[in-house]
Amino acid sequence: MEAKRELELKGIGASPGIVGGPVLLLKTDDDPLPEYAISAEDVPREMIRLETALIETRRQLHEIQQRVGEAMGSESAGIFEAHLHVVDDPSFVDEVYRDVREKRKNVEKILFETSERYAQTLLEVEDDYLRERATDIRDVTRRILRNLAGGGSDWLAGLETPRVLVARDIAPSEMAAFDRRKILGVVTEMGSPTSHAAIMARAMDLPAIVGLRGASSRLADGDRVVLDGVRGILVLHPSPAREEAYGQIARSRMVIQKRLGTLKEEEAVTLDGHAVVLSANIEMPADVEAVWARGARGIGLFRSEYLFLAEGGEPSEERQYEAYAEVARKILPESAIIRTLDLGGDKVAAAGKIAGEANPFLGWRAIRLCLDRPATFKTQLRAILRASAHNPKVRIMYPMISSAGEVDRANVLLEECKSELAAAGTAFNPDVEVGVMIEIPSAALTADLIAPKVKFFSIGTNDLVQYTLAVDRGNERIAQLYEPTHPAVLQLIRHAVEASHRHGIWTGVCGEMAGNPILAPLLLGLGVDELSASPGAVPLVKDVLRHIRFSEAQDLAEAARGMSTGAEVLDHCRALVRRAAPEILELAE
Repeated sequence: MEAKRELELKGIGASPGIVGGPVLLLKTDDDPLPEYAISAEDVPREMIRLETALIETRRQLHEIQQRVGEAMGSESAGIFEAHLHVVDDPSFVDEVYRDVREKRKNVEKILFETSERYAQTLLEVEDDYLRERATDIRDVTRRILRNLAGGGSDWLAGLETPRVLVARDIAPSEMAAFDRRKILGVVTEMGSPTSHAAIMARAMDLPAIVGLRGASSRLADGDRVVLDGVRGILVLHPSPAREEAYGQIARSRMVIQKRLGTLKEEEAVTLDGHAVVLSANIEMPADVEAVWARGARGIGLFRSEYLFLAEGGEPSEERQYEAYAEVARKILPESAIIRTLDLGGDKVAAAGKIAGEANPFLGWRAIRLCLDRPATFKTQLRAILRASAHNPKVRIMYPMISSAGEVDRANVLLEECKSELAAAGTAFNPDVEVGVMIEIPSAALTADLIAPKVKFFSIGTNDLVQYTLAVDRGNERIAQLYEPTHPAVLQLIRHAVEASHRHGIWTGVCGEMAGNPILAPLLLGLGVDELSASPGAVPLVKDVLRHIRFSEAQDLAEAARGMSTGAEVLDHCRALVRRAAPEILELAE
């Protein structure tokens, strides 16, 4: 049999690592449903297909319910009860059976039409609870349809060997639900290195490529590939020579990673004695183990919205408290910064409670959503305050602040929560520190007005770059325009840092710049006090910082003042790392 021709595909490296294995092609819910007429003789076959899909759907839901219950508690697992009720609803199933017999169409088409009738009816009622059941019906219908097509949404469960997942796009909530043992790496057609799916891949230590257009149409289930998440290269049908070459690169990188592992207990201190707080970003309480394993000092960003995404709705105060308290206890004696709800943009609530917007990144999201929904916001604030009783270094951070007025409004609600807890005799830290994310140019430019109202700044460079340069960070077509080293971005960072220091507070960076070992010295030179990165990036950043002098970082930042392009600044950053820690470049680019 003739060997298939090797083909190299180029995307954008989003999460480092080299892996090889068979492809698992993820079908999307946007794929058109099959529709065709059937004969009377075909009706029993369609009934058997539906019953088989229902049985498999029921099995999957029970398995997921058990897995979620073990990982996140019985309350979280309870959200799947509504899904099971749909599968077991005799009136719903009987209506599908009846229409298949009467309309003589394939079961996929009838199932979809029936579920939409039910969903639309529920959406028209005034009861909030019943309206939310429309989402349950649609979610379960998608699962049944995927099972009818032979690939249920729990496609990982039946895999005998791990695979490289290839998809048009992957939602952050889907990433959060992955079984890491079944996935070697991820390839998507859409997205950029700072899309939230890419951020999740890095947090999970999954090699990933984004922005590889046409991947779904050029690859098939079972195709052998090699994925290089640093260079953004996917090799289809790799030759033995190519596999061996990549194997050597992977072994070389493992040697470097093993050396970096010895830095776990070391501090992030430059050669001339300048100490930097190097912490980690996490999505779920279970991620705390990775923070300790990689040698980070505390949690610089707990993205609390993934708790909402994973549960498909708004978790109760008790459920949130349990999650935040778990993080607070596990990270002692270090600090944990919990960012309040940051839904919107490319992170849409799984329960569909955020309506579609023409421009969601500039729309109703993050602090805007919270201030418009004070009950939801206060539920979260009370939960965080209660968790602060377990760790005096728990801190609260507001996202997407654009003005000092928003901080005032948020702080008023926080004080109300403190009063409510105090009146109820509930323990909390009354002196919990509050900070804000600087990720909108207006916040950076008015940092002197915001600083007196908070205890710290954390610069979210992902959105700061996006908003400053008018570059959608999830759009692969303009990914080349997304420049963290653009002079305008560096000026805003410098302005925010200097303002914070004038007012006696500190500034960290929790965006992806902080986890890039090539850019970390530049941030240090700009005066940043803390860097918070995905756990996997912590050893790389620490190694670079321990191989340079603070004076070199300051010289680099000063030289960048006179540079007119981001490319020129980036070249100087690379040159410094190449001199100080050349091995790191092999892992970082």
